[in-house]
Amino acid sequence: MNDKWLGTPPDVIIPRLRSLLSDLEALAAPGGFAGVSDAVNIRNCILAQRSVPCLIGEMSGHPHVKNGPGVTSELFYLDRKRKFARTLSRWYRFDDGLLDV
Repeated sequence: MNDKWLGTPPDVIIPRLRSLLSDLEALAAPGGFAGVSDAVNIRNCILAQRSVPCLIGEMSGHPHVKNGPGVTSELFYLDRKRKFARTLSRWYRFDDGLLDV
């Protein structure tokens, strides 16, 4: 059964949400977050919105999306200073920072 809001079967969305929760708990714990080693690089990145906040930019190193223009899944965490973000599915790194639009 698909959830009508998320559009993803529970056996797919629950592990993703658990992974997200684990990452967010590490961010909240004092000294519990050492950084991101497996983030997808996203260049020419801007903060955008669809029905949920997301990122749009040129991706490289994504395990399921060809290198080039792309849109992320829902954005749950954004750290402009440290230049990384966490979406429902994975971490993203924007080494050049976010573009101002």
